[in-house]
Amino acid sequence: MRNKEITKLILKISDGFFSSLIDLILWNIFFLTEVALSGSPGRINQAEILATRDFQKFNSLIIKRAISQAKLKGFIKEDFTLTKEGETRLKNIFPKYFDKKKWDGNWYLVIYDIPETKRRLRDILRENLKHLGFGELQASVWISPFNFFGEIERIIKDYNLFPYVLFAISDRVGREEAKILARRVWKLEKINERYKRLLEEIKKGDEQSFYFRYLNILERDPQLPDGLLPEDWKGNEAHGLFKKFNL
Repeated sequence: MRNKEITKLILKISDGFFSSLIDLILWNIFFLTEVALSGSPGRINQAEILATRDFQKFNSLIIKRAISQAKLKGFIKEDFTLTKEGETRLKNIFPKYFDKKKWDGNWYLVIYDIPETKRRLRDILRENLKHLGFGELQASVWISPFNFFGEIERIIKDYNLFPYVLFAISDRVGREEAKILARRVWKLEKINERYKRLLEEIKKGDEQSFYFRYLNILERDPQLPDGLLPEDWKGNEAHGLFKKFNL
């Protein structure tokens, strides 16, 4: 198999979540270990089936090479358990679910004007804003209902962006009501539709598929406070189901 074919297959298996065979291997080790620790023989058998199903799609030489690379990188021990480095790699890939916070009524704005000659640094700042759940209000203006200024300050300091970035706090942005603004900026209706489809399709019973699909949506979910979410928001229900899987 060519590298492009391998990547395409991995993306398909993980619903677009992984692109590296090493990461898929680390995930399967984690998955099998966590289910084994749950002490449920039925679930252990199911986990083995899921893992086997994934790797049947690759020839043994490709898998052996990926395992060797994972060991060389220090992600896997000789007994095929994850090292601390392997666990950290997975944790850094997986989006985190945060306990709900109460909104203080303020919007926290990050405004920047970074020259084209520093495009790479501008991209780094933008990616960090996305990772923290900021929404793009308009070009170079990002907002959040949470105060992440401390985290942004560290990024600004690390990349010497002080001359180009401003902070602002306001209890109102524009003329829209807060819920309407949040729905527009974060495209909440699209995210909610994905949660709805996921909950409908989980009835098919594929736990590993649910796991990847949920994380894929969570990665794009700004995890806003309940007061800014639609009345029929399904993200909380999806997370409750995710927790029941003990994964």
